[in-house]
Amino acid sequence: MMISKRFSTIRRVSLLLAILIGFACGPGAEEMGEFFSLFQPGSATYSSADSRYIFTPQLYNAGLFGVDDAPDSASAKANTDAWVIYLGAGYPSKLVGNALADTSANNPLISQLKGAKPEAATYLRFAYTAQQASGNGSPWGEAQPDTVQLARLAAQARTATLATNDLFLKERYAFQAVKLADEAGLFSQSRDNYEQLVATLPRQSFISGWARCRLAGALLSLGQNNRSVFEFAQVFANCPTRRLAAERSLRHHGLRFSDEALAFAKTDAERVAVLAICAIQPKQDALPLLEKMVDLDPKNPLIELVLAREINRNEYYFAAKQFPGYVENDETRADSVAFETRRKNVPEYAGKLLSFTEKAAKNPALGNPAYYLTAAAYLQYLSGDYTSAKTTLDQAAQQPTANQTLKQQMALQQMLLLAAQPGLPDAATETALISYLTQFKQASVPDTTEPYNTNFRFTNAIQTVGKQVASRYTATDDGQKSSGWLSGCSQKKTGDSAQMAQTGPRQAKAFLMRLITTGNSSAGYSLYDFDAQMALEDSTSLRTARNLADYVVNPGSEFDERLVKLAGIDTDYAYQLLGRRAMAEENYQAAAAAFANVKPAVWQREAVRNNFAIDPFSVNMPGEGKPRNPYTPAQFASKMADLLKQAISQRNADQRAQAWYTLGCGAYNLTYYGNAWFMQHRFRSSAEPYTYRYGATEVAKLDHFWNDPYYTAKTAQVYFSQAAKQAKSQELAAKATYMAARCEASALLTRRVVEAAKTGGYVADDDSVFNAKMRGLAASDYATFLKTYQTRYRQTQFAQQMQTRCALYRDFMAGE
Repeated sequence: MMISKRFSTIRRVSLLLAILIGFACGPGAEEMGEFFSLFQPGSATYSSADSRYIFTPQLYNAGLFGVDDAPDSASAKANTDAWVIYLGAGYPSKLVGNALADTSANNPLISQLKGAKPEAATYLRFAYTAQQASGNGSPWGEAQPDTVQLARLAAQARTATLATNDLFLKERYAFQAVKLADEAGLFSQSRDNYEQLVATLPRQSFISGWARCRLAGALLSLGQNNRSVFEFAQVFANCPTRRLAAERSLRHHGLRFSDEALAFAKTDAERVAVLAICAIQPKQDALPLLEKMVDLDPKNPLIELVLAREINRNEYYFAAKQFPGYVENDETRADSVAFETRRKNVPEYAGKLLSFTEKAAKNPALGNPAYYLTAAAYLQYLSGDYTSAKTTLDQAAQQPTANQTLKQQMALQQMLLLAAQPGLPDAATETALISYLTQFKQASVPDTTEPYNTNFRFTNAIQTVGKQVASRYTATDDGQKSSGWLSGCSQKKTGDSAQMAQTGPRQAKAFLMRLITTGNSSAGYSLYDFDAQMALEDSTSLRTARNLADYVVNPGSEFDERLVKLAGIDTDYAYQLLGRRAMAEENYQAAAAAFANVKPAVWQREAVRNNFAIDPFSVNMPGEGKPRNPYTPAQFASKMADLLKQAISQRNADQRAQAWYTLGCGAYNLTYYGNAWFMQHRFRSSAEPYTYRYGATEVAKLDHFWNDPYYTAKTAQVYFSQAAKQAKSQELAAKATYMAARCEASALLTRRVVEAAKTGGYVADDDSVFNAKMRGLAASDYATFLKTYQTRYRQTQFAQQMQTRCALYRDFMAGE
């Protein structure tokens, strides 16, 4: 039996949607099958073919975006081999295989069989006719089935089954009778054909398994879901060439375990088959099924995989913040409620899993205590019982195992336990941690030529450890203790005042540990969070940046050197960061000194040439054009420092005002909207500010953007306002006021993006309600200097020049 149309159509639609979503939006973590997990399913022992049943947020742990559309290649080989044995000498495998794949009745095998084995030739011609009627005759497309002909062929197959004495052909005609009746929509007849023609055969091969799979599909169409689950389960357990089809049928149709399905079983083997196929289905807790599997058949090959699935599934719910879908109707609303209920049940379910693993580790019938002890230690770690986790993990390490992934998992958990301990890490802990971090960072990207092929669990572990250890370096209470992941938090967050109390090296170590959690350009897909890396750099204080530079330039130990190397930075990076943070905090002299320490070759790189090419004091006034930048970064910062001194010390009012104005131009260009943003931030994107990182209810985090001078030009606005205030020249005052108004306009643009993000949805440009709100905000909070300019300076020569030479000036004056 090939998988019927109702199954193949679902797969094709799912595959198409996955491809469209993937190419339209780019792959996210869930599209890549990634989620927060620290327990490797490969720690379990299972066949490679069953790896598709590892837990994943997708449909399968296989195929493109989780769509396991691979054909069951074992079927064709098994059928070819059976025919070769049946036909005997003179019929090579290649001849037979090609003939079985050819839907024409004029292939060489048919010609050869006409005289030697006419009954076999007759069957093959019949099979080709049936294939054509099913609509599967062409490999290039799929025609609609001819149900009238299918019904007629089903009756012919039944007659032929009863007529032939050849058991090999009898079984195949019987299969055709079941299959063709099912495809014709005669589901009751398909069931009867199976029971009367297949079940009564004195000898059965895999072909009877194919027929049973068709029977299960017919029962499903008849609404007999419980028996259908039972039949699919027996195929899954006993017919390798229809194992995939049987499991796919349950998954695609949402069939789940029921006591009624189990009741059809008459033997323990049949019961375990039902439990096993149901235990690997999504959207259910399978621990009760797993416990029954252990009782009935402790050697079942899926037991360890099912346990890994349940641990990973519980991790998924723990990390999920909300239902990963849209609530559009009653069905999706029910899914959403079930998801939230299950998410809240994570700690309780973890406790049940721990109890199971502790018992399993002591069960000699199961074997492999190393696996169960490792799983138990991990669950103890999650609960915050680090002492027990360490003891159990040490016991696991003493057990023999040839599973290299399990050995890696043990090492990973040792690293997690080291990071979770309270207090400032001592030298021995630091040495052990840096060795583990180096090992797992390298292992997270096995092939650097394929950075998207990563072990996301290793990167999750690196991020977890980096954040925990960073918190330990900056914590004020060295005795604070984590209560475990399942209690909702790992380490307390440290405020700025607490960080100020820490020594320079500790601040530097904490920064580097956090930097490791964001990865770098060679760290691989799941570790490389460029936005987070930029957010870390752009929020770092000048004090921390200075401590980092000292730490990188003068490492005090081998650990310091290894940590810097692991973070992927050097002195040039440290001095650039120091310079940028000094610019952000208006310490221009410190910035100049830092930039001067960067190797000249760095400033010749393409990124600098492209993003620091225009005079940083040019603000696109009429007639200015885009003058070439004559400054190095150090010279620019030094001039900013000199201008600040002049603005404070000059006695002449217009000279002071001019200094303030020029300083304002430089400060404006240091913002997101300027031409020298590269001297304050390392990266710029049209997607900024990154409001998409936060939910609509995370108001404080969203509001941070419209309070950030980089996005609001607030620093430049202050400088321009000083220039306008102190200028005696009306022309200079007009120009300074105009630029202060431009700063307000820039801030308003940022505010609009933030307010749109707070709605939680898409805001159209012509949304009248939203636009009315923004007009109100513009008038109340972002029009001070515009009103002043309109009132005082519209008759100045500067204003007249802008009126005639600036295309956007009228819109600006109208507040647009």
